[in-house]
Amino acid sequence: MNLVYFEKPTRYINHEINAVYKKGEFIRFALCFPDVYEIGMSHLGLKILYYILNSIPYVYAERVFSPWIDMSEHMKKHKIPLLSLETKTPLNEFDIAGFSLQYELSYTAVLNMLELGGIPLKWQDRMIGKHPLVIAGGPSTVNPLPVSDFIDAFFIGEAEEAVKELVETYKEWKKSNSSKESLLRAISEIEGFYVPYAGKKTVKRRFINDLENAPFPQAPVVPYAKIVHDRVSVEVSRGCPSGCRFCQAGFIYRPLRFRSPGKVFEIAKNLIKNTGYEELSLLSFSIGHYPYLVELVKALNQYFAEKAVAVSLPSIRADRVTKQLLQAIKSARKTGFTIAPEAATERLRNVINKNISDEDIERACSVLFEEGWQSIKLYFMIGLPTETAEDIEEIANFSRKIIKIAKKYTKKFVEINVTVSPFVPKPHTPFQWLGQINFNEMVEKLNFLREAFKKSKIHYKGHNPEMSLLEAALSRGDEKLSELLLRVWLNGETLSAWSDLFEFNRWFKAMDETGIDLFNYANRQLSLDEPLPWDFIDTGVKKDFLKTEFKKAMNRECSKECTDKCEACGLRCQSIIPNHIKDAKPQLVMIKNELNDLRSQEARIRFCHKKTGVMKYLSQLELSNLITRALRMADIPFVVSKGFHPKPEISFGPSLPVGIESEREYFDLKIYGELNHQDIERLNHILPEGLKIIETKKIPHESPSLNSFIQRYKYIVELEEEFMLDNNAISLMTIKRDEKMLYLKDFLEEIQINGNQACIIVKDSVHKARISEIVEVIFGKKLHDLKIKRVAMYAQQGEVEP
Repeated sequence: MNLVYFEKPTRYINHEINAVYKKGEFIRFALCFPDVYEIGMSHLGLKILYYILNSIPYVYAERVFSPWIDMSEHMKKHKIPLLSLETKTPLNEFDIAGFSLQYELSYTAVLNMLELGGIPLKWQDRMIGKHPLVIAGGPSTVNPLPVSDFIDAFFIGEAEEAVKELVETYKEWKKSNSSKESLLRAISEIEGFYVPYAGKKTVKRRFINDLENAPFPQAPVVPYAKIVHDRVSVEVSRGCPSGCRFCQAGFIYRPLRFRSPGKVFEIAKNLIKNTGYEELSLLSFSIGHYPYLVELVKALNQYFAEKAVAVSLPSIRADRVTKQLLQAIKSARKTGFTIAPEAATERLRNVINKNISDEDIERACSVLFEEGWQSIKLYFMIGLPTETAEDIEEIANFSRKIIKIAKKYTKKFVEINVTVSPFVPKPHTPFQWLGQINFNEMVEKLNFLREAFKKSKIHYKGHNPEMSLLEAALSRGDEKLSELLLRVWLNGETLSAWSDLFEFNRWFKAMDETGIDLFNYANRQLSLDEPLPWDFIDTGVKKDFLKTEFKKAMNRECSKECTDKCEACGLRCQSIIPNHIKDAKPQLVMIKNELNDLRSQEARIRFCHKKTGVMKYLSQLELSNLITRALRMADIPFVVSKGFHPKPEISFGPSLPVGIESEREYFDLKIYGELNHQDIERLNHILPEGLKIIETKKIPHESPSLNSFIQRYKYIVELEEEFMLDNNAISLMTIKRDEKMLYLKDFLEEIQINGNQACIIVKDSVHKARISEIVEVIFGKKLHDLKIKRVAMYAQQGEVEP
């Protein structure tokens, strides 16, 4: 299959650095993410499970992602099944297919992947015959009912320990050669699993007690494609002590647990060593509560200073932002900064238990701009309980106040990005009994804010209200919604989480076909005393505690953070900050920098490399990212640029169109010291098949850049049949570019035809030569319909020599 026909070919090519390959007989486990590659590969949970499962000798876990619509249509048309990335195995040939349910609007993608994978959609239809066990986990499973028709078993909670119990149970069942019913009954006995076949019973959420020693991947797969969160992450803590009443994650990931700074530092070193990434994120629901955060960031920045690796943090509570922390962050590179007030008035923040004041937010922004940040993201919600018109107006007023603070410290307007999302009531939170605001009211409030920001210099983004309504309906839905989801999918909805593919009319049609009113599901108010559909899921947080928090909200009363006072939620945290954390304050690591002795020995090296096989599908940006990360992994001592965004001093030659192979591509790199044969061997060992360093040469520092002098390019074109060349016709051929007509002869230096192979040398003129235009004019075929290889590049006179 020629992947050039499809958007972002690197979604499908496989063979990334650190991908796992096994040979032999195994329990085959498909880790299925119901979204495209760049979303799924950003998810830490997928990486953790990939690592754990592939550490079990008798299990082989592979990755399966939802194809984009162009690939999906091609697969349906040509009856190509959904395949795993590693071994291209059809999904229906796996033993277990495990889906990650992170977001309610991904449910239609689950159905589409099952269909593409040749697996019956409903669990009842998989009871007889050979079909994979279909399981699901993730935060959305704390209410599994809306998709309970399609999943054999749901796992509730944190899977590090339970997934091992699952595959052991499956292994024993497979040996016994017994019925699917017996497998489902056995799984239902494992704590944390809800099996629809076995009926509703209380299911206790699983969580790990010891985050310090929990398995964590230290050599994750390095994607070729640019993914959404294109960095490596260390999970420094799990759970959140803040108790924001709207936040489901704050309740279903309790209790609060930490990794020690020493452990985090060790994992971080291994992650950069094994992936070569240029950014390291410290992951936490509330990073500001992490003990010794400043010391840890300083130590990491000092250690990675010579590798041009930046340390980034997620959204920080305004009351946790300090000058000391910001100075530690910016010592390597200023990464983006996000503050989430959620509500613009203190009264409404008291209702949602967001215990920060206006003064806290203003002080945090003042320190931020004083320390040189030029942009900030602010997150707000509309439709929160007890909200008034003043609360909505204050979102715009408060944002303008931040602009004034920025101007005071920076003497100019900075980039302020404001995102506003409608409130979605979620199960297992104090607001689970409340309905979402009326849809028309939601639209009206979003429109008001869009108009309020229209003439300002603030960048405003409002979340799609139709998608928010569906999220609210599905998150608090019941079993009846399975039928509606099936109808929606049959109506053509597959990637509902993508706003440009989402079509609300399909949901309206499904409502008409099933008689199910999603507006009612989203808006309905539930009594504090009535049983809730998801009550059989026991998250460990007591329902009475949630009721108390609900009543406090209505009275505008705040609760203390877990780190200040235990509010008796039901989980009985033994110690908020255990001794192994208290005793692990990291000293600033004094790094003996061997490069200091080489400062005066800078050298400029020209590299020549091949780009063949599947590597031809990498764009220039993807290629440069891959090579830069491989250089970091190989410990090549490159020179780092100065200034706001330090990075390796590397420059690449003229880019190659996606889909074309090359025998000789070039890049220049500044390094300290000398480059030896062992360095090249180490680098080639890391680079994937199809990408190989052929030669290197030291060049003078004053040498012109590759792009400034390369002007001629030699290509070999493979044709399906012999081609008769008409030189007279070629002299008259023209290329249309940007409404201009350009003569082909101005770009064509030489062309020779030998049977069904053409050798073409093209040259830049006043305009750059584009091989795609040239072959289309000469042969009448698009670039992706031909097999083309670039074999050489030349200066105006002579070949480029590395």
